[in-house]
Amino acid sequence: YNSQADMATRLRRETGMAWVDCPLSGGVPGALSGRLTIMAGGSAEDFERARVVMRHLAANYTLMGVSGAGQTTKLINQLFCAVLFQAVAEAVKLAEAGGVDPAAIPAALAGGRADSRILQEFMAKFAARDFSPTGRIDNMLKDLDSLQAFALKTKTPLPMTGSVVEIHRLLCAAGLGPKDSAEMMRLLDGFQAD
Repeated sequence: YNSQADMATRLRRETGMAWVDCPLSGGVPGALSGRLTIMAGGSAEDFERARVVMRHLAANYTLMGVSGAGQTTKLINQLFCAVLFQAVAEAVKLAEAGGVDPAAIPAALAGGRADSRILQEFMAKFAARDFSPTGRIDNMLKDLDSLQAFALKTKTPLPMTGSVVEIHRLLCAAGLGPKDSAEMMRLLDGFQAD
């Protein structure tokens, strides 16, 4: 966060240019459709000046605060994604153990408090052990390491996130880093072969 603010200050001082940090969420589908979520950090004036470009890329372009706030918001996004992916994997196993078709869970929970895009988009994928690529485990671990570094710097306790980080580290150590997040099922399945 501070390094973003420092870079923005230095850029303006040395070149007169503005800096708006604009991490995004939505992946390839969002980029192709121009429907990304972009969380920005910078001055309100610079944010508005960048809107002319962002309106072609994003369905949701939000100013979160000064330079660096966009990156902090992206870390929060990744915290939610990582924890929810793990929750979906565990819910699949619990459903299977209880004789419930995990692929039916998203429809059953739609509109309730447990509903989310991750539930709707990934529960059936995880249940089917569909390991087709949508997001790499090692890429998520990179973001989670940044998140933990920021939490350490700000003295913010994140006990649940810490457990999920270590699960990602285990998966990478098992050689699954370049694979899809659905590979979390392999850990819960006891690393059974296909």
